[in-house]
Amino acid sequence: MSKPDIERRESDRRAFQRLELSEDAIAVDKSGRELGKVTQASGGGMMVIPNSAAIAESLKAGEQIQITVMEPPSQTRHTIDMVVRYSSKEKIGLEFLGGRLSSTVE
Repeated sequence: MSKPDIERRESDRRAFQRLELSEDAIAVDKSGRELGKVTQASGGGMMVIPNSAAIAESLKAGEQIQITVMEPPSQTRHTIDMVVRYSSKEKIGLEFLGGRLSSTVE
């Protein structure tokens, strides 16, 4: 099987398509600590590139957290309950939890 066929089969297993984000969306935790830049989002969750290895190390798989995604150009904020699926110094994978979603535009 060729590499494109393998990649296509792996992407077919996803419940939600990943969307690359071009805007400067920033993830902030409940305490106001800036976690990093949101680079991908899907119907199931999002990926954050952490600002530091210390931030990534502080987030443990299975931990439930509340994240606010801030989009400075449009001054839009979305607060979302999430669970950490994985965390490394390169990226943090977060899954949306059912329930609370709060959006505001300032």
